[in-house]
Amino acid sequence: MWIPRLLDNSAGGQVWVPEGKWGPFGGELLHFSYGRCTMMHIVRDGANGGVVPLSGRFLSGSCRGRFNPKDGHLYVTGLLGWQTAAIRDGCLQRVRYTGAPIHQPIGMKVYTNGIRLNFSTALDKKIAEDIDSWSAEQWNYKWTSQYGSKDWSVKDPAKQGRDAVSIKNAKLLPNGKDVFLHMEKVLPVHSMAIKYNLDTKEGKIFKGTFHLTVNKAGPIFE
Repeated sequence: MWIPRLLDNSAGGQVWVPEGKWGPFGGELLHFSYGRCTMMHIVRDGANGGVVPLSGRFLSGSCRGRFNPKDGHLYVTGLLGWQTAAIRDGCLQRVRYTGAPIHQPIGMKVYTNGIRLNFSTALDKKIAEDIDSWSAEQWNYKWTSQYGSKDWSVKDPAKQGRDAVSIKNAKLLPNGKDVFLHMEKVLPVHSMAIKYNLDTKEGKIFKGTFHLTVNKAGPIFE
């Protein structure tokens, strides 16, 4: 997937969470941003990928992470160089999974007629199905001799900017954690951003943005 520069302007590395560890992240891929001094969860769906930032920030540009098989914690090293928001020359920091509730998307499935998002917690049905709880936009990148790329319209490749994506309706599925966002037609795109403002079933408000890359849309969701 293409990770927007807002989330990561310079990649550090990745590490796999051991199976059966870290709750919903067991067996999942974590990505480190050297530039932003953060880490994020990479969500996979065949040829497609998504990304969700994780809370917390490292003191230096996070580059390498390893899980200690004895205590199950993640240890991350970082450094200070160029293009980074680091405040220290280097760091060795521990990240623990406390078991506290996590409120964010942890899975996705791309269909021809929409996107299905799986959340880590049960959602309030009324809020989840309120169309005003959601918005989306998409854009492409271009290979150039310059460093990086502007955002380019998908509808008009010669035009800079992003295109709004119409979400026709939102449906909370019977498991209470999956939401299907019905869209006109999902086509390959470098970056799509889905903003959400939701409530858990217990009434806790949470919001964020889920970024994904669509390389291949699946069948129609029925």
